[in-house]
Amino acid sequence: MITGATGFLGAEIVTHARAAGWRVRALVRNPQPQARLVETLVGDLDDSVALRRACEGASAVVHAAGLAHVVGARARDFASFNLVNEVGTDKVVSAALEAGVPHIVLISSVSVYGSHGGAQCDETAPCNPQGPYATSKWRGELIAAERAKGRASLTILRFATIYGEGDRGNVARLIGAIDRGHFIWPGSGLNRKCLIFKEDAARACLKALECPSPGTEIFNVSAEPATVKEIVSAICQALGRPVPGLRIPPVLLNVADAVSRTLGDPGQISHRIQKFVRDDVYSRSKFENIYHFCPKVTLSEGLQREVRFLRRGEICGPVTLSL
Repeated sequence: MITGATGFLGAEIVTHARAAGWRVRALVRNPQPQARLVETLVGDLDDSVALRRACEGASAVVHAAGLAHVVGARARDFASFNLVNEVGTDKVVSAALEAGVPHIVLISSVSVYGSHGGAQCDETAPCNPQGPYATSKWRGELIAAERAKGRASLTILRFATIYGEGDRGNVARLIGAIDRGHFIWPGSGLNRKCLIFKEDAARACLKALECPSPGTEIFNVSAEPATVKEIVSAICQALGRPVPGLRIPPVLLNVADAVSRTLGDPGQISHRIQKFVRDDVYSRSKFENIYHFCPKVTLSEGLQREVRFLRRGEICGPVTLSL
């Protein structure tokens, strides 16, 4: 059973699960045409009855539903993230346990680590989530682990930034900013980021489903880290545009930081710049060694595919400087 089955990652998990021979049941709020290819139940994370029905007889539950990729005031609304990512997780896990489901896969995020001074994080690193999204994902993990203890196997997958066709997050916004000529370099571009293409993220979920670990296990899932310069250059190549040359001098970055802090950082400018220019690197060896997993889609190929998808529609709006 998969929650969020029509979402960005959930739909990809459905596709790969069906191709692997799994019988798939999807819990969706709004059925879509492709939903007829799987058993579909209509409901949401507030509907305990629908959740219990969806979990009945399932050999595993993948909880991929969640609130993410929101901007503006809503991105700072702890209540909204709490309702979906904490309370919703609690209800899904509780329903799965009541139905006797032996294995739960929880989709989480490396954002739970927060700022870690550029050090490479493995799964033993302390969590210091910053902001409503990261905090709610971390609390969702804690709730799931507490509920599942001694009752079911729980696999928590902390994904790096997922991108690809249908992405509405920061990679898509960065592509849009570069395409419109709105991107100016903050920093040198030599800091490293971890990304993973959505196909590889779905393949990782299938690996976890096929061989559940006993108890609760947490895994970072990512592709090879890349510098921001490599990411921007690959986007420019896919767009057929030159790499932007304009840079924000360090002194202006310091001024912007000071001004935003003085004003109470209403637009979170300081936080976004700091996040964009820092290293975000996560050890992926635990998952790769246990599940013999290796991402297949290169950064260049993945970004070309996302650009082609965006070109067919409307490329996303301004960058939020928070890869």
